[in-house]
Amino acid sequence: MHQINYQISRGGQTIGTYDLEALRAAVQSGQVLLTDFAWAPGMPEWKAVSIIVAGAPMPPSQNSAVSSERVRAVAENQRGMIYCLLFSFLVAIVFCGFGGIVGVAARDAGSQRMATLILGILYWVFVFAFFVFWCIKVYKLADALQAGPAALWVVAMFAPCINYIFVLFLSQKATSFLQANGVKVGFFGADPGKIP
Repeated sequence: MHQINYQISRGGQTIGTYDLEALRAAVQSGQVLLTDFAWAPGMPEWKAVSIIVAGAPMPPSQNSAVSSERVRAVAENQRGMIYCLLFSFLVAIVFCGFGGIVGVAARDAGSQRMATLILGILYWVFVFAFFVFWCIKVYKLADALQAGPAALWVVAMFAPCINYIFVLFLSQKATSFLQANGVKVGFFGADPGKIP
């Protein structure tokens, strides 16, 4: 029988190659986490180690490695980050439309300029506060996922338009993490209130 060797990755970095028995032993010792990802030639995609070693009992060391607090933190921050993503689109649409309404409602050019200035100031104050909140959610999610230096994920938020790609990628990592830990994930992420 041909022996399958699994390449193991954590946070995008390869941490080793193991056959199934060695992988189970590495999980038992805590060297490999159930939330790490495994791939072998012939597999269409990376899968959580927990899926690969599904027949193996959960070792005690892993119970503390993936605590319910960590899973809940991932769920809460992913959901907050998804709401921020959707809200950012809504804010752009509303403020663009509202600016036109204020411009039409103003009776003279002076009033129109004043209304536009006030609306502009309110818009940028709101955008700044919202962006800070979004960056906090990204930082906390990256930290809970142990997805590399969390500060680098926040730096990526300053790249216009590209930041949406980073947010979606981080959200996908969170979804994989939650599913590997038996949490049901919907369109808005997992419900943190349903995590024990």
